[in-house]
Amino acid sequence: MKKDIIETIYEISEEFNVIMKNHIVINKDLNVILFAHYCSSELFYKHFYKISKEVFQVNNLAKRNLKVCKIVLKKAGYKKIYTKGVFSFYGDLRPLAVKANFGKWGENGLIVNDKYGSNFLISAIFF
Repeated sequence: MKKDIIETIYEISEEFNVIMKNHIVINKDLNVILFAHYCSSELFYKHFYKISKEVFQVNNLAKRNLKVCKIVLKKAGYKKIYTKGVFSFYGDLRPLAVKANFGKWGENGLIVNDKYGSNFLISAIFF
C-alpha cells in the first residue's frame, strides 16, 4: 500500500514541474519524499530581479505540491506529516538529497547533479 501512495505522490508532483523525486526511509520508520524543482543557481547580483522572481515562483510551486501530497497522505491514514519547503529555516535537506541520489556534494557546498548542475531547490515531506 505504501508503494501505491508513493507512486501517486510521484504522479501528482509531475503537475508541479518536479524535475527529481525520490523516497527514502530514515530513522527506521520515518519516510521522506524529496522533490527538486528547477531554479537557476546564477548569482543573484547578476540578474537580481529575474532570479528573485524565479525563486519565488518555484517556492509557490513547491508549496502547492507539498500541500496536495499532504492531503493524499492524510487520506491514506498518516497522522504525523511534516513538510519542508524551499525556504525552510530549520534543518538542512542537502544530506537527504545526497542520500536520495539527487547529486553529490560540490566544492561550493551545493548539491551538484549530472544533468541539472546545482540549478534546483529542494523540498520534502516527512511521514
